[in-house]
Amino acid sequence: MIKKFFSVLVLLCGLVLASSIHLSESASAQAGDPVFVGAGDIANCSSTKDEATAKLLDGIAGTVFTIGDNVYPDGTTTQFTDCYAPTWGRHKDRTKPSVGNHDYHTTGAAGYYTYFGAAASPLDSNCKSNCRGYYSYNLGAWHIIALNAEIDHAVGSVQEKWLRSDLAANKTACTLAYWHEPRFSSGQHGNATGVQPFWQALYDYGADVVLNGHDHTYQRFAPQNPSGQADPKGTREFVVGTGGAGLYSFLTNQPNTEVRNNTTWGVIKLTLHATSYDWQFIPIAGQTFTDSGSSNCVAASTLPTATRTPTSGPTSTRTATPASNTMHIGDLDGLSTAQGTKWTATVTITVHDANHNPVANATVTGKWSNGATGTVSCTTNSNGQCTVSKTGIRKGKSSVTFTVNNVTRATFTYVSANNHDPDGDSNGTRIIVHKP
Repeated sequence: MIKKFFSVLVLLCGLVLASSIHLSESASAQAGDPVFVGAGDIANCSSTKDEATAKLLDGIAGTVFTIGDNVYPDGTTTQFTDCYAPTWGRHKDRTKPSVGNHDYHTTGAAGYYTYFGAAASPLDSNCKSNCRGYYSYNLGAWHIIALNAEIDHAVGSVQEKWLRSDLAANKTACTLAYWHEPRFSSGQHGNATGVQPFWQALYDYGADVVLNGHDHTYQRFAPQNPSGQADPKGTREFVVGTGGAGLYSFLTNQPNTEVRNNTTWGVIKLTLHATSYDWQFIPIAGQTFTDSGSSNCVAASTLPTATRTPTSGPTSTRTATPASNTMHIGDLDGLSTAQGTKWTATVTITVHDANHNPVANATVTGKWSNGATGTVSCTTNSNGQCTVSKTGIRKGKSSVTFTVNNVTRATFTYVSANNHDPDGDSNGTRIIVHKP
């Protein structure tokens, strides 16, 4: 109750100050390019720093994002209602949230998904717990992706395959992704190597900006590749765990660090232009540290060949093999039909080039296993598709497997590591077809 009462006072003061201090800034932001503003590691009923950062949001127009650990200590429904709602919650209607590990202290992050509703997991319908929690949207000329590092995100996982499919379908000049744990950090938690699949996919498709929290500090890195090597055409990471929780000390100094601070709470404001972006770290009242700058986006014309396997060591680069020289499986779809006491399995194969355009006249060879045998082949049509079938499968066999062995076509090289399936019903190389 004390926090709620104090928050009302803060809100009234903030509105008065916003009308005099930030009026011109808000009007300009509404009329110009989109503004994207937020932080992670935010609310706690025993702290007032979240009120201070929420007060900053009161005077900044645009879309608000969160990068996890929205409310401490456990992300319960009560904590969202009593601690988050009176502060950052007053901007709930314009917030695009992401989830953190403390939100999952409540089973299935039920408090988080219940509080934010459809905004927290728009790919699910009326989900209140154990939701997917990842999604994407467009903001001006930019494609924005919110990810969930608290559920499976390994190479080949449903989420990782969804991410690659989403990136392939949204080849904008500028792309930004955000989630909780940072791949690179000098703070107490350090480098979260488990999110490497996110970084690799984003880097493969030319993403420009990654936003993270988790370490309660502010850090800005130079553009780099997933192996942590400086790369002018790489992805720039910001760690902004400064939304209100207690700040952390630095234990190391990671390579490619450009700016860092662990004494200041605040938010990062990004202005998203058509082919570039501006950033500004804005401190709470009474603190003075800030950081600002501008950068161009990686041009869409330089998008590389997607590579599913992270490159290790210092040799990782964004050098692409020309699209005309590589191809991969872009989709595998299975269908089963009954035939009396037996059944037939049919697989439709789609072949794409590196820019995900269909490749015609490609010969696909593969084999049946796990309930069927035989090697088969087919040749793709103008849509890059062909089909193979296995007839006469006994009803006692509940499923069969088809595996792509090779794809050949003159002037093209088959790169099996790039195989994927946007539907998520295969790994792009192998699919299981179940009996009807």
